[in-house]
Amino acid sequence: MVCFNNVDTALLSFAAAHRSEMLDQLFRGITWLGSLYVLIPAGLALVSLLAYRRNRFEALLLGTGLGGAALMAHTIKRILARPRPALHPLLIELPVSDSFPSAHVAQATAFFLCLVLIVRRQAPEWASWVAGAALVVVACVAASRIYLQVHFPSDTLGGMVLGVLWVTVVYKLMLWRQRQA
Repeated sequence: MVCFNNVDTALLSFAAAHRSEMLDQLFRGITWLGSLYVLIPAGLALVSLLAYRRNRFEALLLGTGLGGAALMAHTIKRILARPRPALHPLLIELPVSDSFPSAHVAQATAFFLCLVLIVRRQAPEWASWVAGAALVVVACVAASRIYLQVHFPSDTLGGMVLGVLWVTVVYKLMLWRQRQA
């Protein structure tokens, strides 16, 4: 993470220099799209709907994708214990967990990537639209964490990579198991 230090500092300073009341409010709201307070109820509702419709594969993918990404992000945070940024005043209360990787971004990435994969299986004609929207949401969550000064940019990148890798591995293993059955 040392190689990112100058880029991290520059991007955090850029975000702090471009604050406005409108952006403060916008990013305070957007950041919730990566919170487990939002994603767990949304995930439970979707898993329940998928299970009700007998889409067991998709329900398992979403539950395992989100749950595993959250667990891994918080475990890695405890192991690496990277301190949070302290360059500029915060716009929200500083989370008590460590900084790397961004759990909000890992969770949002996992959740919305699972949605894309589910739509690709269930309604492929909508997959590109959902993928585009998912990419925008995840990018906005990542930007919010930087703007709010609670994560280094490299933390958000780490969260994205973690979310994508976890869901990809889970999805490939589930497909492999499905073919074996």
